[in-house]
Amino acid sequence: MNRLILLVVVLNSYFLQSQDFEGMLVYSVSYESKSPDITSEQLNSLMGTKQWYAIKGGNYKSVFNGDFIKLQIYRSDENRNYSLTAKSDTLYYDDYSENNDKALSYDIKKNQDTIMGVPCDLITIKAKKSKTSYYFNSSYKVNPELFKGHNYGNWYYMLSKTKALPLKTIMETEQFIMTSIATKVKPMQLNDNVFEIQNKNKIAPAYWK
Repeated sequence: MNRLILLVVVLNSYFLQSQDFEGMLVYSVSYESKSPDITSEQLNSLMGTKQWYAIKGGNYKSVFNGDFIKLQIYRSDENRNYSLTAKSDTLYYDDYSENNDKALSYDIKKNQDTIMGVPCDLITIKAKKSKTSYYFNSSYKVNPELFKGHNYGNWYYMLSKTKALPLKTIMETEQFIMTSIATKVKPMQLNDNVFEIQNKNKIAPAYWK
C-alpha cells in the first residue's frame, strides 16, 4: 500500500510539473520617464502600478489600475488583443501578427535573480527600438506554439526561447523604462468564459495604431 501511495504521489508530481501554467499572477509595475513631455508620476498614473494577469492555454487577460487601459484580453484563435479604456465601453482590438519593433538578437544567462524565492534565468532581447529583459523559471511553463502568431512585443520570440512566463520584466525604450515584478502566483483552474468577448457589438479597431 505504501508503495502504491508513493507511486501516485510521484506520478501526480510529474503530471503537475509537465503541465502548462494555468492561473493568475499579480505584478507590481513602475515606469521611469525618459521624455521631457511626461513625468514618471504621470506615466505611473496613466498606465497603472498593478497588473492582474490570468492565462489559460493560448488566451490571457490583464486588468490594470491605471487611468488609460483598464482591461486587455488576448485570444489566440483570433490572434487579436482587445483593450478596454477608461473612457468607453467599446473594446478596441489590435492585430497581434503585426510588430514594428522586431527582435534582432537575444542572450540567455543562468541564475541572474530570485523572485519570490524562485531562482530565475534571464533572457535579454534587443529589438529595433527597445531592449527587454525577462527573468523566468521553467516551472511556469508555457507552450510557445499556442502563441505562434503573437509577434507583437516579440512575445512568441521570447516564449520560443524560454518556454515559460516571466516573473520579472524590464523594458527600455527611448521614452521610458518599465519594470514589472511578480508579487503573487496562484495556479488555479480558470473557466473559458474569463477570456470571452462579452459584447461583440461594441468592438472597433484600436485608434492608437
